[in-house]
Amino acid sequence: MSLREWLIAIGTLVILGIVIDGIRRMRRARKESMAISSGMGADDLDESPLDDEYNPELPNGGARTVSRDVLEERGYVRSERPSRFSKTEPKPTRPVYQEPAPEAESGQEHEAQPDPELASDPALSVADDPVEPESGWTAHRNDPDVDDGIVGEPRIARREPEPEKKPAPLEEETSPPLVTSEVEEDTARRETPARASGQPLAGANRPEAREVIVINVLARQSDEFRGEALKKLFEACGLEHGDMDIYHRHEEADTTSPVQFSVANAVEPGTFKPVDMPGLSTPGISFFMSLPGPTKPLQAFEFMLETAQAVVRNLGGELKDERRSVMTPQTIEHCRQRIREFERKQRSQRA
Repeated sequence: MSLREWLIAIGTLVILGIVIDGIRRMRRARKESMAISSGMGADDLDESPLDDEYNPELPNGGARTVSRDVLEERGYVRSERPSRFSKTEPKPTRPVYQEPAPEAESGQEHEAQPDPELASDPALSVADDPVEPESGWTAHRNDPDVDDGIVGEPRIARREPEPEKKPAPLEEETSPPLVTSEVEEDTARRETPARASGQPLAGANRPEAREVIVINVLARQSDEFRGEALKKLFEACGLEHGDMDIYHRHEEADTTSPVQFSVANAVEPGTFKPVDMPGLSTPGISFFMSLPGPTKPLQAFEFMLETAQAVVRNLGGELKDERRSVMTPQTIEHCRQRIREFERKQRSQRA
């Protein structure tokens, strides 16, 4: 035999020896386990007086459930008395009859007839079948002296008089609250001075503009602003017709004071001639503020914005920016930032 054949034979014998030794060890362990169980009395479980669930291999024999009946039989606990919450036989109720209406009593006595609505309700009619009693502290009464078999006199359900319906008070017509803007309040506080003969026109003293802030108010589609309505609103907000045939608002009633802002017609040539105002109609108007100009540019811008918003509230329309896009809060804040930046540059030039 060659060396290879000898190695194969020896390896086979070693494997067979390992398998046989493993089987022998398993049998020995099983025998030892059976011997230990027999020594603990596992063979006598069938003859044990304990319950079938008893297991000697567990502490205290394991968990066992004992019913209340078993405990009562062995005398460990007493039987419970009937609780007030237990189900008892329902007591018979008295029949309910509907009292006749007052208008039906015309000198003749009528026998009380059962109300069909109450009779159809099983909770108010005579209990023919046992009814499940309600639970609660006063649901049952365990009084042995009371005779539950006696039915008392039938009780009568009386009709409660319906309350008289009073007519609802008419709501007083209230007019909506008037919204007064700051520019209107400022105009109301002004005192109109006597105009001198040589006083300039409104807006004539406006300096050359370096920067212009514009707010457009455009009417809705298929709608226009009427000239007479615009004139009344402009005058209420302190604007005055003047230079270039447009309206201007000064810081004071005197036209020699700085110009805060102006308003022109959005249609060429952009003027508002007084003789044409009654028959004028325009699709939009343009508010603009020139810088430099007012002594308080931010206040002047707020007055111009409030006047434009007053036009929208009273005459309709939409606020648009200088490019005629919708004027958003971000656009308004951008205009304020432009004014602050212009003021900063003015201060730096003076310094």
